[in-house]
Amino acid sequence: MGAKVENSVGTSGLVFFAEHSNQWISDHASQINDLASRSHWQNPYFSAEWLISWWKRGGGNKRPVILIVQNRESKLIGIWPFVEKNGLLRSKGIWPFVYDEANYFHPIAESIAIPLLVDGLKDLLRKYTFAWVPLMRDEFWRNYLQSKVAEGKFLKIRRVPRMTALIQPSSVSFEEFWNQKMGTKTRKSFRYDERSLADQGQVEFETWVKFEDVRAMMPTTCVVEVESRKTKEGVGLYSIRGKRAFFFELLPNLARSGQVRLSIMRLDEQPIAWQLDLLGKHYLAVHHLSFDEKFKKFSPGRQLLRWNLERAWEQGRVIDFLPGFFDYKEKLSTSIEEVRELHWFRRSIRGWIACRLIRWNMRVRKKIRERSVPSSKASMALRKALTGEPE
Repeated sequence: MGAKVENSVGTSGLVFFAEHSNQWISDHASQINDLASRSHWQNPYFSAEWLISWWKRGGGNKRPVILIVQNRESKLIGIWPFVEKNGLLRSKGIWPFVYDEANYFHPIAESIAIPLLVDGLKDLLRKYTFAWVPLMRDEFWRNYLQSKVAEGKFLKIRRVPRMTALIQPSSVSFEEFWNQKMGTKTRKSFRYDERSLADQGQVEFETWVKFEDVRAMMPTTCVVEVESRKTKEGVGLYSIRGKRAFFFELLPNLARSGQVRLSIMRLDEQPIAWQLDLLGKHYLAVHHLSFDEKFKKFSPGRQLLRWNLERAWEQGRVIDFLPGFFDYKEKLSTSIEEVRELHWFRRSIRGWIACRLIRWNMRVRKKIRERSVPSSKASMALRKALTGEPE
């Protein structure tokens, strides 16, 4: 276990330390998931199941840097997991766990522990050339991290790479909410799609949340995924090599602790759409939604989404569409939030070079996106979703 360092900046009795063994996550899995239910902000991607499955898939050749806060009874009240990454000129930086899968990277913690985690990250820049936090909630940035970055002790790149849309449930019925959000023409078109699909055969919606059921339904998701536009454009859930095995292991394990909901829409028993939702306390994140392109004219994805949103609304869950500002998310949302990104660099020659190279890379990638001709409506929507400018 990493050396424990007593907190010297405020909250009496709290202990902060950095852990460098991935075994610590497995040994404290139940505590991590219990903390997730008490966390000041939801982040489903830092549950024990995500961390463990991701490490098995590709993190094993890296060194963990897990920032931890405990109280005087050794109860976990904050965790912020990172891994070491090699950079240029023999430099080393830290990236968050699950950096190629997750949509949020702010810590899970009780509010009392957050300042210690932020100070812990800052102190790591004495050892590492840079730290990268790709996507974090705006409130976390404004209330805890922004003031530390503004002190000017380190080089930085700040930007708002994406926006996120949320639906806050209210006392009105879901039908009333839906009618408020959807114009008359849209509602009429939606009802026409529902009737037209029903004319083709029997339409059924299924929801699976238990371990055995989720595991049994995983092959069905492949049937839909392989026929989806996202897969054909190379952005499907299983498009990258190794992703299918990763999710086939992860999702049933998430179901064991009630953290996932898998939904399937069928026409005469044939699966034509599926949706993956991540669950937390009074919270639901829409992680993935796709449908069989052959049924596009019936809007099966929108039908399944509406069905799932109604279930979440009735359960009183906050619905998080996650970063990526697509039109349908904006239309349905009750609030829009900025999602922040931070590159933080030690003041050194290596830090200065790394900062300049990352800025240059951001500008080049932006120009490439601007010059490219969108090949589909999805490409144009993706360009809108990724509009961040470095500060």
